[in-house]
Amino acid sequence: MFSSTEVATFGESTPDDGATAALARPPRPAAPALPGADELLAANLYGVCELVAARAARPSTRRQYGAIYRRFCDALRSELGRPPEVGDLSADAIAAYARALERDGGRGGRPMALATRRVHLTMLRALAAQLGLEGVAGEVRPPSHRVGPPETLTHVEYANLVRVPDRRTQAGKRDHALLRVLGDCGLRNEELRGLCARALRRPRANARHHRLYLHGKGGTEREVPVPVATQEALEAWLASHPLRRGASALRDEEPVFVRLVGEPGPLSNAALHKLLRRCGAAAGVAERLAHPHTLRAYYATTLAAEGVPVHVIAARLGHAEIQTTSRYLAELADDRAAVGDVLDRHHQGLRRRRVAS
Repeated sequence: MFSSTEVATFGESTPDDGATAALARPPRPAAPALPGADELLAANLYGVCELVAARAARPSTRRQYGAIYRRFCDALRSELGRPPEVGDLSADAIAAYARALERDGGRGGRPMALATRRVHLTMLRALAAQLGLEGVAGEVRPPSHRVGPPETLTHVEYANLVRVPDRRTQAGKRDHALLRVLGDCGLRNEELRGLCARALRRPRANARHHRLYLHGKGGTEREVPVPVATQEALEAWLASHPLRRGASALRDEEPVFVRLVGEPGPLSNAALHKLLRRCGAAAGVAERLAHPHTLRAYYATTLAAEGVPVHVIAARLGHAEIQTTSRYLAELADDRAAVGDVLDRHHQGLRRRRVAS
């Protein structure tokens, strides 16, 4: 599907591709050290929280930890009238913070959602544990919350969404390919924004589809087949990519999806969400569904509806646990009659074989 000029980028996959990519990745810096036990309790809580947040494996997790810890420190500082110390971190302080979140911690002064409050308290419990305050951590009880299935798009909504971009323009080619990759390959937000040319590979000799090789959570690599329609969308976009140099393909480290205003560079999180909201509004999709994760859920539920086994879906999504994948499949009808029909056909086939013999 891809032109011959893309051979350098979409090279034949070889057994050592993963090892080569792993060697090319820079080593992660050592985790910053915390103050010693003697001075820890008197240490500034803001500074210690920054050190703990910096230990997280992924940039997005580090940002999330940092934001939650700063918010808690700000609340504690307002209550104490001074910068908080590690010794001020107590179960009572966390409980007061939880009550404030439940009262008016959400957007516009509304109560914070239960699931979000659970995240805050879980992270604060983990903070206390990392600081050696086991007694405090043991007293923190995040609210119980059973996560329901994420909402997804209907097939009609998805078809309308991918038709929105004007593919006669450079921006339209990019947006069409981007939506296709999200909906037909199930990438996470960060995986899409970090997608570089080396991740796109030509199929093996016995395979029909091109592949994406992705490094997901935990640094694990997975392989995702690219449907033909998505291959064609990517080919059209790469032919007009602003980093392309004449007939030459993109360099391995160059981003696939870039901003088109100013210097080409990877899309930001804000730019990706803005793009999806704009396309979603034009397609008549509800604003709450104009989100990258909605397209990931669409990918998972589409595979499940077509009979793809759950363990295969989990591998393509990059889930370490089948239970995580099962959330995406909870919306599917539990057709017990269909299971009975399958067994009826199986037994009828056995009877026919016995009669024939």
